[in-house]
Amino acid sequence: MGAGFPTLVGLLLVATVYFLPSLLAWRRAHPWRQKILLANAATGWTLLGWIICMVLSLRQPRR
Repeated sequence: MGAGFPTLVGLLLVATVYFLPSLLAWRRAHPWRQKILLANAATGWTLLGWIICMVLSLRQPRR
């Protein structure tokens, strides 16, 4: 038997939450969006890394 539709939906939900800081940074056209994506991909699995990426994606950069 295959994994099924519920498993696929669950994996997509987990991936969306995992990359939420990167998605927000891209949506807001944050100037550091590439760096946030890289940091999110590298350290997002740790709670601290994910929180730091989320805070960075929500902050307004200084001009």
